[in-house]
Amino acid sequence: MHAGNDAYARGNYDEAQSAFQQATLEKPDNPIAHYNRGTALYRQGKFREATQAFQVSLLRHSEQTAKQIENILNRSSILYNLGNAQFKVGDLTGAIASYEQVLRLDPQDADAQHNLALALQHLRQQEDLTQQQANRSTAPKTEPNDSGRAEALRLLERFSENENRLRQKLLQQQRKSGYRREKDW
Repeated sequence: MHAGNDAYARGNYDEAQSAFQQATLEKPDNPIAHYNRGTALYRQGKFREATQAFQVSLLRHSEQTAKQIENILNRSSILYNLGNAQFKVGDLTGAIASYEQVLRLDPQDADAQHNLALALQHLRQQEDLTQQQANRSTAPKTEPNDSGRAEALRLLERFSENENRLRQKLLQQQRKSGYRREKDW
């Protein structure tokens, strides 16, 4: 796993992913190997594979905790990164569930709070768009116009304004709490 860590530190995520893959084959019950593989895959933009690696890491982590083996890896870190990967592949309900679990473990996690709010906002917007599309398909067609495009632009503008307000609010909360998660990606 040291070769993988070195490659990751150098920014060679392909090499790191290969080394971590080998580590998962050598020690399939090691949650850290799966977690590290997930982070390398995430850095490569392979979000589906990263999601799977984080899920395996979470499973192995739970098994180790049950066996009372020393716990180096933090469960909330696995869940947080799992949520990020799920968000990237469009699994908003999965991401929301992951962020909620992080917040059950650490209610003060500002990054998880921010990402949860963003995922919920995206989910609501998806639902609104689906509803609007359903309404359009059942509504009688009278005259063709550009109102659909105008409505989409209004929705995008409203989304952008809401997201900016949410970011400002979360930033203020982070500044008040003084907490900041160190991010490496």
